[in-house]
Amino acid sequence: MATSQILVIDAGTTTVRCYVHDSVVGIVASASSPWAYAQEPDAPEFARSFDVEAVWRGISDSIAECVTGRNIAAVSVTSQRQALAFLDNQGNEIYVGPNMDLRSVFEGAALDEDDGPRIYTQTGHIPTFMLAAGKLRWFQLHRPEAYARIANVLTLADWLAWKLTGELARERTLAAESGLLNIWSRGPLADLYQHLGLHHDTPMLVTASDIIGETSTESAALSGLDMGTPVVAAGADTQAGLIGLGVVRASDVGLIAGWSAPVQMVTSQPMLAPMGETWTGLHPIENRWVLESTTGDMGNSYRWLRAMLVGPGSDGYSQLDELSDSVPVGSEGARSYLGPGRMDMSNLGMRQGGMLFPVPMTVTGFGKAHLVRSTLEGFAFAVRANLEQIERLTDEHPDQLSVGGGMARSAAFLKILRDVIGRPIRVAADPRSTAQGGALAARIALGEYQNFDESSEFVREQLDTIQSDPLNSAEYDDFYEEWIETADSLSGLMA
Repeated sequence: MATSQILVIDAGTTTVRCYVHDSVVGIVASASSPWAYAQEPDAPEFARSFDVEAVWRGISDSIAECVTGRNIAAVSVTSQRQALAFLDNQGNEIYVGPNMDLRSVFEGAALDEDDGPRIYTQTGHIPTFMLAAGKLRWFQLHRPEAYARIANVLTLADWLAWKLTGELARERTLAAESGLLNIWSRGPLADLYQHLGLHHDTPMLVTASDIIGETSTESAALSGLDMGTPVVAAGADTQAGLIGLGVVRASDVGLIAGWSAPVQMVTSQPMLAPMGETWTGLHPIENRWVLESTTGDMGNSYRWLRAMLVGPGSDGYSQLDELSDSVPVGSEGARSYLGPGRMDMSNLGMRQGGMLFPVPMTVTGFGKAHLVRSTLEGFAFAVRANLEQIERLTDEHPDQLSVGGGMARSAAFLKILRDVIGRPIRVAADPRSTAQGGALAARIALGEYQNFDESSEFVREQLDTIQSDPLNSAEYDDFYEEWIETADSLSGLMA
């Protein structure tokens, strides 16, 4: 196979990252651009939308930084889930916003009160304030003139592909994550949106590894890409991460531990939780789905802890690993509750959290190291809780867990996780599994692989297996039950 290089654009939660992925050595260049946000005086305090011009300028500059002097065979685009773009019939942006845009909390709650079961049954997702229907209702009620101009609803990666190519398309995994696709038919949801009295358009549907179009004269001039470079759909960032870990077979399970940390199992049919606790989405491979139970904030919480304890610096996370390794299993009684927990999308709300440890301090001598290890143990307990929730719903018990994402850089976390779940974990040498999955989507489009099943065989050969320690796992069983009980008690304090 000849050497080729793919540009992967990964529009994540904190930044847009661009990677050049070489078919032989992996990622050889990267650049990033932070999100720029617009001012919206008429929107709620917790609303968020992007400054479109600043964002596109930053992305173009990052692309140029990566591709200068390189022969890029294709561009692959993936993004955060539930981030949306509304365009008018001339292709002008009315709204582009992240998944953290909470403007439609009340409008979404009203939709759920009237039609929640119907929405969940057809989309596999709830609550609706996170989905396209909630955002559309907000615009319908609060900006009716702007709402009347909406001609196309795209996901964030779809919008980036449109900026690169001028082609309007909707990628299926991302559309499903935004409540824009029927999870059973993998097709449009026109009937549901008509019932809700909301705009619904039907642009071309594409699947991860499909070529959407080619870079236009304008985007090539801004980014330094060659005009006519193929632009490929890579799908939702989490699902791209699964592809990057070779998680493609029914009952395979993966953890993409980034800003949040979703646990996803591949299933052969959509699976809904009795009360809507979990999500069901599409796997990039046709006739496969994913059942998701996410921990919530993980990487974000660890970033906060790093800033509190060691400050900025490229070696900050290695310092945290060293601190964690200096404390025994169980953190000598310290327990951390910094956000990650068992998913229950039917009952979202603020929870009490924090850190607990034995006192008096003059006796216990707790310090930074205990805070770090107890935090990593808390993260691992949350992963186990979500994995067990998926196992209860599916009656499947996978014998290993594949792990990618930024938290997989932490050797201490990986060691704790393997022992907490009591089974082997599989990791890649480079934890940037979403970039790997995005590159594989492009390589399939170029004919280097036939499909994701074939590419997964290559990926799985590259993974390392980390075996659990039975003695540590036995200790963690008791600590886990204690952690769950205390987490439930803390949640009750906010009731």
